[in-house]
Amino acid sequence: NNGGSGGGGGGGASNGSTTGTGSTNGTNGNHGGSGLGTNNNHNSNNNSIDNGIAEICDVPDSVANQKRHVRVIKSDNNGLGISIKGGRENRMPILISKIFRGMAADNAKGLYVGDAILSVNGEDLRDATHEEAVRALKRAGRVVDLEVKFLREVTPYFRKASIISEVGWELQRAFLCPLGPNASSPPGVAPRSPPRADTRYIPLQLTHLARNLKYLDPENRCIELHSPDGIHSCILRAMDPQEATTWFNALHSAIGKSTQKALLDANRALVSIIGELKHIGWLSRRSGGEQNGRSSSESSDELDKWQSIFVAVTDRELRLYESAPWSVEAWSRPFESCPLVATRLAGAGNTSTVSSNSSTHSSVFCIRCGTTRGVVSHWLRSETNRDMATWARVLVQGCHNAIICQREFSFRCLFQGRPCQLIVHLDRGFTLLDSGLGPTSKALWSFPFDKLKGSADDGNKLLFLDFLGPDEGGELELDMECCPKPVVFVLHNCLSAKVHSLA
Repeated sequence: NNGGSGGGGGGGASNGSTTGTGSTNGTNGNHGGSGLGTNNNHNSNNNSIDNGIAEICDVPDSVANQKRHVRVIKSDNNGLGISIKGGRENRMPILISKIFRGMAADNAKGLYVGDAILSVNGEDLRDATHEEAVRALKRAGRVVDLEVKFLREVTPYFRKASIISEVGWELQRAFLCPLGPNASSPPGVAPRSPPRADTRYIPLQLTHLARNLKYLDPENRCIELHSPDGIHSCILRAMDPQEATTWFNALHSAIGKSTQKALLDANRALVSIIGELKHIGWLSRRSGGEQNGRSSSESSDELDKWQSIFVAVTDRELRLYESAPWSVEAWSRPFESCPLVATRLAGAGNTSTVSSNSSTHSSVFCIRCGTTRGVVSHWLRSETNRDMATWARVLVQGCHNAIICQREFSFRCLFQGRPCQLIVHLDRGFTLLDSGLGPTSKALWSFPFDKLKGSADDGNKLLFLDFLGPDEGGELELDMECCPKPVVFVLHNCLSAKVHSLA
């Protein structure tokens, strides 16, 4: 546990803009740390920050454990460009922990991370406290003569700290920031890692938690964390499957709570744009499972590839995103959406139709969407059975509620060569209206739902409805002029909603 690197008179983060000499002293015997100089380093990536720190490097044997004198000449309005740790109170020499690229210390070409500073302009620092060293470096002037000695035994710590700095990701701005005038709290900045070389914070909001998604883990010891934009990943490996499960459950609970908060925030900002969000979250989608817009029940090892997908269920639609939508604009741009009235949950929990190698993933379900192109099927995988049950409940209830809310659905068609309009009404059943040029539409026939014996379609454009009745009953053929699957799915959802209301 080591004190932070800092700057700006108060231990600011080294990967921001820091000026002058700052100090943060370690507690409980931890190593003190301070930053000296200015590091102006900006990265256009929205999710990660390059800290602009010189890498740990192997020094020549002639340098190791040898005293050296290095002159550093500071440019105007800039500092040395180093961070230091240690001090007498920490029972350590004053050590250079970071060298910032492009600054005076880096340009001197004679200093290394791991150098102990023995003196500054002749002032002995061998027994100096951390604060005394900071003051000595502050008053050193423009030309700074350093006596240093490289300590090889401390480099493993700095190497570890350098690796830690590359783990995970950071977010440049908070989710949906700003939220607008009706937000319950003012917009905030995204959380950042602390100004310490040995510590990283990984934000969990809308992070995809998964196992065996992008990295094969036959031992079940790994946990995958994928950033909201899908660019970064952090793979954690536990000692055994039991420990991995414990960590997975803890992360799953924390991410679940964070997702619920994001859902509330999103509804405040988006309800007038995309409707009310009912459920959001990450799922894994099997790629290669669609052929020409039609569902395929065949499977092979080549098809058994899963990709992260962010899914949102609103009061009207199923919306699919390639990454977690972080802005209002992104929420308005799903790569695919389907009205819930034409969406069906086809099955859940059965992996035998997905792949013979998927037996470890029991939480698999299929969503089928009726479109004018045909049936589009999505094989989706959740990480737990409870998650799958939640998604199944949300989808079924969402389809029923969308049907109940709209109640009446109209489809253009041809009947016996005449332009008509098929009306499917949740209460009144089926009505076929003549779409002639007259002032009013004439009803050619009408049947309630309980008169429907069966339905069929050719998958191309013909819909067949078989009704009970002495006069106009029998099988009626309708030319829908496009794939009839949307009508079929609306019909099935109407029947399902009516049965559910009776139950």
